[in-house]
Amino acid sequence: MTKTSQGIRNSFFYNTLIVISSGFIIKLLGLLNKIVITRLLGTAGMSLYIMSFPTILLFINISSFSLNITISKLVAESLQHHFLSPKRLIKEAIKLSIFMSIITILVLFLIIKPLTTNWLNNPDLFFPILSTIILIPLVGISDTLKGYFNGLKKMTIPATAGFIEQLTRIIFSILFIVIFKDYNIVFVTTLVLVTLSIGELCSIIYLTIKLKKYKPLNIINTTGEKRSILKVAVPNTFTRLIGSITYFFEPIIYTSVLLFIGFKKESIQTEYTIINAYAIPLLTTASFLSIGIATTLIPHIAENYVLKKMDSIAYYVHKTLVFAIVPGLLIAILLFLYPAEFMNLIYNTSKGVSYIRPFVFLFSLYYIQAPIVAILQAIGKSKLIFWCSTIINLLRLVLIAGLSFIPKIGITSIFYAITATAIISTIIVFLFLVKYLKYKPDFSNILNIILLFLITFGIGILIKRIIPINFIFNSLIIAVLFASLTIYLKLLDIKSLHINSKH
Repeated sequence: MTKTSQGIRNSFFYNTLIVISSGFIIKLLGLLNKIVITRLLGTAGMSLYIMSFPTILLFINISSFSLNITISKLVAESLQHHFLSPKRLIKEAIKLSIFMSIITILVLFLIIKPLTTNWLNNPDLFFPILSTIILIPLVGISDTLKGYFNGLKKMTIPATAGFIEQLTRIIFSILFIVIFKDYNIVFVTTLVLVTLSIGELCSIIYLTIKLKKYKPLNIINTTGEKRSILKVAVPNTFTRLIGSITYFFEPIIYTSVLLFIGFKKESIQTEYTIINAYAIPLLTTASFLSIGIATTLIPHIAENYVLKKMDSIAYYVHKTLVFAIVPGLLIAILLFLYPAEFMNLIYNTSKGVSYIRPFVFLFSLYYIQAPIVAILQAIGKSKLIFWCSTIINLLRLVLIAGLSFIPKIGITSIFYAITATAIISTIIVFLFLVKYLKYKPDFSNILNIILLFLITFGIGILIKRIIPINFIFNSLIIAVLFASLTIYLKLLDIKSLHINSKH
């Protein structure tokens, strides 16, 4: 290994560490925000909040046009070959996002009335969803700027922007709820959703200031910036849209089928809130790890793929999967041991606890999905990911409708559909990784991970039974033990990696 390649690889893990660390802080702030919102809004407000989100996410994904991933990939490649101008990439991306925002807002205005009244069967969702019009144009601009800095491998800048975004949301959420606590719950929930826009605006201001320091190069005699953006963004956007469209139709199909069967509207909305606001977020607590890794990975993989450095790509893949699954495994163990305690700590309720313990380890496998998808996108397999995503998401909707008719499942159908498709899709993308990169798992690492799990899990059970102290103290002991074993087994040690995959 040359000094240059070693330096590049070290920079990758340095950036990964930055993104994961900042992601952890941002996740904690996000949890704090959820604690505040859940406790102050109550069940009625949370129901409006969570029922609004599928629609909000759909329109955001349409307008943002996958610009974070797209610009990150194109900037990283351009810095190597200078075939595109980063300055013009940013300008074209922002123009594209504004154009998409205008179309998206117009569509939203056209469908919002029948959407809330007829499809979602809840007119109270009108104003919470309408608040999205402020957010839509901001996300595309923010994603473009974040993508630029990710492409430069200046990971601290978008990470700081994310921190500012979350902190702003927390401050304004508390402020709005406290000031307007005696007002109508629809009005208060709408204001809480407006904090998304305020946070995004603050993020843009910070990124713009940093842009003056890291001015994008205006490489002359280059063409095709717009075409390049569309070439990368269109398949990635369609892939994201498939997921968003599914998420959009989930509450519609779920509500319609269960109403048809004979369930009450209030029961349906309550269970939907429990599953999507409490259970699933807790089960995917460690998702910031995989998302952070994926964000860091894209420019490195894209750069090395252009240079045909397949051994380096193999190295990144190998270490990335370990980085994704090992910390997630610790969180899974803690949630298995103390599901009710963590649920009450975060959400001030025990509703949804029954979903945690039986499925928490299955969801730990899900954490490798985002990095693998990022790898496949970086090597030009976006179309493959699109078709895979399409089939999986259609399957999810079919399962939601079909499982609802099974008496023992019924109202919990959406949870089982989400769990099943999450695991199936993870297995499929892993098989794609094996096929297209000739990836060979390091079995010594797998055995060490299994050993790490068995020792930590076994001692964790003993600690829970023997030490009569609160679960936070016990969790800290388990975390220290887990970290010590991880270091001892050299699972996260860069030098310990053996590259089994060669091109």
